Amino acid sequence: MATKSYVWSDYDENLEKQNDGDIKQDTDVEALLNSVNNIIKTRPGERRMLPTFATDAWSILFEPIDRISARRLAEAILEGIEIWEDRIIVTVFDIEPREDLNQYICRMSFTVVGSLQEQQSIDFVISR
Repeated sequence: MATKSYVWSDYDENLEKQNDGDIKQDTDVEALLNSVNNIIKTRPGERRMLPTFATDAWSILFEPIDRISARRLAEAILEGIEIWEDRIIVTVFDIEPREDLNQYICRMSFTVVGSLQEQQSIDFVISR
């Protein structure tokens, strides 16, 4: 019997299919990033049976795009990750408001709890 060499797994958020027709599986760090993505994108009350699962990011997105809103958005995202994703520790979270594009450019660095792996980084965009 073959053993799997990964710790965590999740379905691919783009629902890409493998050659055999099954949905592609993301593992380990990619699975953790899917979890963080779900925390950020979920609106309060949207998840049935777990209505508090979410961040307050959605209410901040339609405020003026400036440094104050960026700080509030970063705080909301970090709070959501701290509450809902205990497998990572965020070490750096930078957010840059881009008023001209109606978006925020984000860079997050984190370590996986209990892992000897080096720090991981992800860049992403939050837009209206």
